[in-house]
Amino acid sequence: MKALVLYGAWDLRLEEVSNPVPSGEWVRIRVRRVGICGTDKAFYRGSYKLYRKPLIPGHEIAGVVDRVGDRAPEELLGKRVTTEINVYCRRCWYCRHGMPSHCPYRETIGISINGGMAEYVLTRYDLVHVTEELSWAETAFVEPLASIVEMIEMAPVKPLMNIAVIGIGTIGLLAIQVLKLYNPGLLVAIARPGSPKADLAKRLGADHVLTYSEAQEIARKETPEGQGFDYIVEATGSSQGLEMAVNLVRPRGVIAAKTTHGAPVSFNYTLMVVKEARIIGSRCGPFDKAIRLLKKKVVQVEPLITSTYKLEDGVEAFKKSFRRDQVKIHLINK
Repeated sequence: MKALVLYGAWDLRLEEVSNPVPSGEWVRIRVRRVGICGTDKAFYRGSYKLYRKPLIPGHEIAGVVDRVGDRAPEELLGKRVTTEINVYCRRCWYCRHGMPSHCPYRETIGISINGGMAEYVLTRYDLVHVTEELSWAETAFVEPLASIVEMIEMAPVKPLMNIAVIGIGTIGLLAIQVLKLYNPGLLVAIARPGSPKADLAKRLGADHVLTYSEAQEIARKETPEGQGFDYIVEATGSSQGLEMAVNLVRPRGVIAAKTTHGAPVSFNYTLMVVKEARIIGSRCGPFDKAIRLLKKKVVQVEPLITSTYKLEDGVEAFKKSFRRDQVKIHLINK
């Protein structure tokens, strides 16, 4: 099969590799779409160290089950599906206490084991979610949308909160749409000056799209006593994002940390302590709830897809993904 194989920083190659064959509880998905994620980009540029070399990346997967192992249900054959990415052990303390994404024995599809930037990918059958009512594009967004659901479950949102979303890439734009459902008092998107994605953020629900300095000014004028935002989503993909979030959050406010750029971070720790701010990280989330949001059509994903490429052109797609006008690039297999 054809696959994109990552050997190290800036070293991604299209290669012919052996077709994977499922056994036991594992199934094979014929990949139809896969998204390029911020983590994939961090691996590609070398800021996030690869867990294995070489690696077939890709974990935002949409496809069809075309083969099953001898202990996997045959009724999955031919179904449109996506898959969770953490292949957890199901036996350890974390698995038994409802935290399988923190299983110390887990493997992670597209991160520590081969992922979906190939014609086929393997996964365990209990991680598969059928998405017959969704499009291929929607199916490929289940994984990142689930991470937004997880963010809100870990850092709950209340109506009329003043909210700032720093960064308007995929995660930021998905967060804006879900947070809008909570009827915030003020929902601000923060982007670099001249962002080509500003109009999209506005269309998807942001009250204002501002630069960082403009956001500081609106916080002084429109938040209680000018002390900052109740809730901040840090989705910049940058090591500078947390410093901005700490400066903008109000005392005892919440910072929902969503960036996995792999780089060290420096921020004003003393200010965070003095403000008694809460920084809450979150990542993988509940696929069933993300699928329900997509079925209800309360989250739009098509406007986020700024380019599509054939799998064979994946190297070019990765290079383009760093352009400022790009949000989500999908690789497509026919």
